[in-house]
Amino acid sequence: MEKLEIVFKFIQNLFWILLVDGVMAILAGVLIVIYPDLLGILVGSALILMGLAALVFAFKVRKFAKFQIKI
Repeated sequence: MEKLEIVFKFIQNLFWILLVDGVMAILAGVLIVIYPDLLGILVGSALILMGLAALVFAFKVRKFAKFQIKI
């Protein structure tokens, strides 16, 4: 049962990273529509935050990749 818990935790982490990424993309899109001059700043900020989220996710994947799951 422990192996399935690891899979569920991995999926939960993936869900939260994708959720935050989606909310930030929507927020950036709305701000760009309202203030077109902020395009460069918002795109740069979004890229930095998505890069940080990708690094966090990569380390979490590496942690879970040490387990071999046999179902």
